[in-house]
Amino acid sequence: MNEINVDEKKLVSFEERGISLKIAIISITGALYVALGFISVPIGFLDIQFRIAEIVVGMCILFPYEGLVGKVIGVFFVNLFSPLGLIDLVSVVVNIPALYCIILFRGSSKLRYLGAVLYANMISLYVAIILYLSLGIQPVWFSFIKVLFSEVILAVSGVAIFSYIKTKYKISG
Repeated sequence: MNEINVDEKKLVSFEERGISLKIAIISITGALYVALGFISVPIGFLDIQFRIAEIVVGMCILFPYEGLVGKVIGVFFVNLFSPLGLIDLVSVVVNIPALYCIILFRGSSKLRYLGAVLYANMISLYVAIILYLSLGIQPVWFSFIKVLFSEVILAVSGVAIFSYIKTKYKISG
């Protein structure tokens, strides 16, 4: 058997990836988010939530732009089933700058976790405000803290998992 050269194992950069590969990565990311999101539906909404699908934010470490687009698409489909109704689809827009925090710091092995925490703060603030506006759940700061707890755990875990994959398989993104 031929051994695979280390250089052959590296994935090509964003600019070098063809449109088919980009679409495939976006589709895989979105499908992974949807599958994990539907598994955690009973505990994935409202102020006490633990949406396992949030681990997918780490995909932005491997494939920044494909990961962002795939996660946004996944959030759209999972939030179609939100008990809050269609207002929860606004989270699709909120996810873009939040995910960009992860993309912005992905190059630094220490700061990438700061990106995950910033992401978690932005999403948690959005959720707390939407819960207040749609269901009157207050105080907002308490909802924020409850959501932040799970978001930080999941976002940091996702960044750690995908950082390990990136290092182990020498993936350049």
